[in-house]
Amino acid sequence: MALIVGVADTPVGKEVPVLVIRKGREETRSVTLGRLEDGEKQAALTTPQNTPETKPVIKKTLGLELSNMSDDLRKKYKIKDTVKGIVILGIDAGSSAADKRLNAGDTIVEIAQEAVASADDFQAKIDKLKKDGRRSALLLVASAEGELRFVALALQ
Repeated sequence: MALIVGVADTPVGKEVPVLVIRKGREETRSVTLGRLEDGEKQAALTTPQNTPETKPVIKKTLGLELSNMSDDLRKKYKIKDTVKGIVILGIDAGSSAADKRLNAGDTIVEIAQEAVASADDFQAKIDKLKKDGRRSALLLVASAEGELRFVALALQ
């Protein structure tokens, strides 16, 4: 939330400091003042029909159903903000992943000691490991609380 005092006397286009409070911490940001009518015109140009709808990327591989991290998933599984990676949504009962005590809500942070940015990135790294003749993939998995552990999965 920001509180701006004396804006009416400030000319349009001028940069001013604004104090923002987020999660109890104060941050000062610079903003350039604009005219309300100009902002409404700009908003009209970016209506929902002009912007593509972003759907969560869900991949199934190695007996895992994976999704890119989102605020909704963080809330649903109570994943800490410090945990980065891709979220496990489900595990096939008969897969080797099921034997490794992986759970929905766990986050894959790394594969083969490389950070994982998205579900597509994870699949590309799996494909590369298979191409290189690897039989298993070493995953660094974080619980919702951020506790890390290594898990080796067969690349069948």
